[in-house]
Amino acid sequence: MPFLNIVTNTKIPEQTQLLKLTSQTVASAAGKPESYVMVTCQSDTKMLMGGSDAPAAFLDYRALGLPSDRSEFSDALCSLITNELGISGDRIYISMTDSERQNWGWNHSTF
Repeated sequence: MPFLNIVTNTKIPEQTQLLKLTSQTVASAAGKPESYVMVTCQSDTKMLMGGSDAPAAFLDYRALGLPSDRSEFSDALCSLITNELGISGDRIYISMTDSERQNWGWNHSTF
């Protein structure tokens, strides 16, 4: 049920490798089984942050329940993006949405 979409204006040559690492990171940081984690990535997107087209990323995280320590969760995601894509933490926004079970569909039903 955890879902993370990464949108960035940088090119990512090894997207599959990044997605695998991101899936593991999200599962660990959120305390959720990786078998439920979904990650997507949109690279080379036209994007400005603070009026600049320097490397930046927007991470959209949605799940049934958010980690209790959101600062630690934010640090884990920012560190991943900084280490893998070279994007500075001050050029990364993360949106975290706690979804209600009845609004999250899966396997022909909802949670």
